[in-house]
Amino acid sequence: MLRISKLADYATVIMSYLALDPLRVVSATDIAKAIHLGAPTVSKVLKVLLEAHLVKSFRGAGGGYQLERPASEIKLTDVISAIEGKMAMTECCTTVNTCALDSLCSIKENWQMINKIILSALSELTLNDMTKPIHHRPLTLRGIPIKVQELNHG
Repeated sequence: MLRISKLADYATVIMSYLALDPLRVVSATDIAKAIHLGAPTVSKVLKVLLEAHLVKSFRGAGGGYQLERPASEIKLTDVISAIEGKMAMTECCTTVNTCALDSLCSIKENWQMINKIILSALSELTLNDMTKPIHHRPLTLRGIPIKVQELNHG
């Protein structure tokens, strides 16, 4: 199964929480309480998001964190990449390809296209989109609506 890491998932939750009230400065402790994560984990993620210039911090009494720019300008790929680095589905999708089968592989171009499609879909979503149900704004790829199937959890 292809998955983003827990820390990248937590980063999207933290950023989405900050996007709900973008002018409010929120402490790491208050964020942790609000989203039900441990304060050390939230602090660790916030440090990475700060280094990626996705959040800004304020020191002292009343200090905390705030989005660096409007939620409508922060792409989901920005948040995930801040935590995970450049996203790549397979080794042949990385800039430094170290796959031993590279010169012999007959499907690497397919993986590279799949990687581009996934990145394109993720880059269409902003942090603002993550604060509301996604079915209100259908995803498109090259102008074609993408049908999203409901997951059956039964």
